[in-house]
Amino acid sequence: MPTPLRRLSARSAAVLTAAVVASGLAGTAPAAAADPSTYSVRGIDTSRHNHGSAINWSSVAASGESFVFHKATQGTSWVDPYFAQDFAAASAAGLMNSGYHFYSEGTGSAQADHFVNTLRGQGYTGKAAGQLPPVVDLEHNSGACPTYATTSQISTFISKVKSAFGVTPIVYTSKYFVDDCLAGDGSIFSTTPLWQPRYGSGSTEPAAVPGAGRSWSFWQYTDTGSVPGITGNVDRNVFRGTLTELRAMANLGGSAPTPSWPVIKSGSTGADVTAAQHLLTSRGYSTTADGSYGPATVSQVTAFQSANGLTADGIVGPATWAKLISTVKSGSTGSAVKAAQVQLKAHGYSLTVDGSFGPATTSAVTSFQSSHGLTADGIVGPLTWQTLIGG
Repeated sequence: MPTPLRRLSARSAAVLTAAVVASGLAGTAPAAAADPSTYSVRGIDTSRHNHGSAINWSSVAASGESFVFHKATQGTSWVDPYFAQDFAAASAAGLMNSGYHFYSEGTGSAQADHFVNTLRGQGYTGKAAGQLPPVVDLEHNSGACPTYATTSQISTFISKVKSAFGVTPIVYTSKYFVDDCLAGDGSIFSTTPLWQPRYGSGSTEPAAVPGAGRSWSFWQYTDTGSVPGITGNVDRNVFRGTLTELRAMANLGGSAPTPSWPVIKSGSTGADVTAAQHLLTSRGYSTTADGSYGPATVSQVTAFQSANGLTADGIVGPATWAKLISTVKSGSTGSAVKAAQVQLKAHGYSLTVDGSFGPATTSAVTSFQSSHGLTADGIVGPLTWQTLIGG
């Protein structure tokens, strides 16, 4: 898009003011320009426009996205028809999320009441685990400033929402909106985290909001992104912070729990089976990596278990996984590398499963580690294996 503003297809986000201050995001000058791909914590925003077909939220989460903001309301009466189901399903999939309000017709007070009541109706409290703060989306409506887009009315909206949930809302806006609709004075946003759009700009970050005294916390960098689980274009965003900081904002505490090893057995199919088959081959138990856990795989698993002092039941559970894996890193080759590449592809990374741990694999591993709160060293060791396979 030629300007940072666009037709709404979805937005919202969140950051508790105290958490933002603590993490050093509040009131900071813009960092050196960086491409969106250099930020490891990724997320999306959605609305009814993303429902050409049903959204598979489990696939979205598995692809490495950490957060999502759903359009909830607009004006004083409109509710997005997919908000309730998306909020519930994304929460169930483990995505940190929240709703946003598109500021349009009606007083700030009336719009705030509508937004608050709608969120509460879906069980949103702003304090539950996984819930990011609520968001107000301030942009032009059909090319014009909303009638009640004044400093006083917007301040009332923010104050009422903050009072209702005990959380400072994030504000989605831009320099262009503030210049045109608020006479270039964005000082009312000096205590609110900012979510800003800037498309097709490479490493040019969003322009500072005049008077806000802070740079962006979330950057919406495209409306033509692609994410597994969603048909068609989707808005993509990055968070200017660590996964630990985002989890703290979403009332989850700082560290993500380590995923459990999956249990696979006769009849199982999918990427976990393919990875196990590659790992068996790497251990000298040649197995066709077809993703189907048939008699040949059962036989090789049983033989491997017997040779390694494990219960020989032909089932790959935590103890068997721990014996199968081996640390791989830049320069490594072979079937264990293929197993890691299979899992990275299952998480949405574009890789060739060639058994060669080159720059592309190193980059994917580092990105995966960063987005999952792991030490981003590019080495697939026990904890990274467990997160790859168990996640």
